Amino acid sequence: MIPILLYHQIADLPRHRDPRNLAVSPELFERQMAYLHRNGYRCMQLSQVVRSIIEGLPQVKKAFVLTFDDGYKDVYSTVWPILSDFGFTATIFFVTGCAGRESAWEGQSGSLAAPLLSWSDARDMSRAGLTFGSHTITHPYLTRLEHAQAARELRESRLMLRDQLDVEVDLFSYPYSAYTPAVQQMVADSGYIAACGGDRGRWGRFNLWRAQCTGKDSWLSFAFKASGQYYRFLQLKRRVPTRQSPRHAARTN
Repeated sequence: MIPILLYHQIADLPRHRDPRNLAVSPELFERQMAYLHRNGYRCMQLSQVVRSIIEGLPQVKKAFVLTFDDGYKDVYSTVWPILSDFGFTATIFFVTGCAGRESAWEGQSGSLAAPLLSWSDARDMSRAGLTFGSHTITHPYLTRLEHAQAARELRESRLMLRDQLDVEVDLFSYPYSAYTPAVQQMVADSGYIAACGGDRGRWGRFNLWRAQCTGKDSWLSFAFKASGQYYRFLQLKRRVPTRQSPRHAARTN
């Protein structure tokens, strides 16, 4: 499987502003991208990888995907210039109801809140070729919502992105990587062709594993995640089959 790397904020934050060490400093992020570029890794769009899964195409060797959850302002001010320097691309999973404001969801509010992309920022990046997917309207635990509420988060966030960016939106990321089979089916029914989670549960088109990159990653751990060896470790640990036909994946996920 092609490694899908997951980032959140790319910013220098003191420990009290980032207790879970999710933020990666701009300097470290740039060095990581330089490492991938220098070693001949190919940065692919997530949509390309999903299409290859659906069509059963051979996996591209020495490739990776970049994803950013939430849609923090630093994706525009810090990440985009770095990606441009290396010719890389990314998919940003955006919390659409918070555009132009600060994060305000569980675990990322109050003193931990951070500025988010505006719609103008998102349009600039989308026109330049970066991909946007949905991360819901308000970043809830979908597993805690009534069916109608969850369906609204899935459906309306997709429509907001489509209307604001004038692009088709068919990729989704679960807030908190939380899902159930019922939620996965709702994602499929809402018009998405694939969804990203974390690194747990049964791999499939509606739970694409991602390797989370954090401020605590050493060079060894980052190289391990980017090389795809991390996925092989997960496969062995979970003894989960990862080769499914698209038809089977859609039915079971």
